[in-house]
Amino acid sequence: MIPPTINLDIELTNRCNADCYFCPRDQTPHQGLMSAETFERSLQRAIEFRDTHAAATGREMRISLCGLGEPLLNPRAIESVRMVREAGFRCAMASNGSVLTPKKAEALLDAGLQEIDLNVGEEGEEYESIYGLPFQRTLDNVLHFAELAEGRCKTNVVLVDHREDEAHREHMMKFWHERGLDEFVVFPIMNRGGALQVDRMDYSDDAEHVRRAIEMLKGRVEAPICMAPFVFLFIGYDGKYYLCCADWKKEAAYGTVYDAALADVLGPKLLATRNRELVCHTCNIDPVNTITDVLRAYDRGEMTAAQVEARVEGVRADTEELERLIEAISPGLTTDPAYLGGRRRRLIPLSNS
Repeated sequence: MIPPTINLDIELTNRCNADCYFCPRDQTPHQGLMSAETFERSLQRAIEFRDTHAAATGREMRISLCGLGEPLLNPRAIESVRMVREAGFRCAMASNGSVLTPKKAEALLDAGLQEIDLNVGEEGEEYESIYGLPFQRTLDNVLHFAELAEGRCKTNVVLVDHREDEAHREHMMKFWHERGLDEFVVFPIMNRGGALQVDRMDYSDDAEHVRRAIEMLKGRVEAPICMAPFVFLFIGYDGKYYLCCADWKKEAAYGTVYDAALADVLGPKLLATRNRELVCHTCNIDPVNTITDVLRAYDRGEMTAAQVEARVEGVRADTEELERLIEAISPGLTTDPAYLGGRRRRLIPLSNS
């Protein structure tokens, strides 16, 4: 199901002070902070897109200050929140909480932050081992922020299910519930567009299941579309429009905020998702790969034929909804021969390197 909100992720930085093994930071080819000029230009592009296109889709547009790093490492983070709110957008942020000092907490709330996702999915020595940060400092920061934010900003605890362990998830929910936090966002482990090695998310040596997935989708949806590039828009710290947040290697960029509008890059993104080249064919959230995983589970006896059918039907329904969304923004784009996809063409990113 496609979310009702279009989210624009503006990457204040892709640097991070944590060292989690489930974030393949060593795969990013370059890191940096978004400049004030690039942020202002990104915000202008967001306003332009909202006022010209987003309303036509019937969806609200939200700005999230996150990207692939810790946004509070950017000294302009608080001012960025203020500017987003003054522009009339709902503003969210994601953080690991370790540098969310009492002073920054007050400033963020005064600037108008409305929602924050705090990634603290472990406790004690396990937290310090996995995140590489002092746990007590993070705990104090999170509890202080949550107290200040009551009635002002929605506070979510993010649990990355890197253990794939339901008992551990329940343990961490209980841990935070006992400390007054009851809103949780559970993220499954992802292979970050292939940048993170997860054995069961390797599709390169499984041509048989991939072929079966493509065949199952044919006739229902010739060229399935992934929602990430169109519902979760992404601007990198360097001002480039990246395909989506799964592109940790920053391989697929389509112009910059200085030379193109957000709507201008929908065509190249559509071709990328339909061709499944570059990032998509190695990514576990690619529609074909999601059905590949379903078929693997079916062959292991973990899913029924009816469950497989429901997942295939879900891809068809999502693709149709995405086509309506894209058509509302750029009429004729989904049926334009230039963007119909198929693996006959070689996709070249429009990147200013």
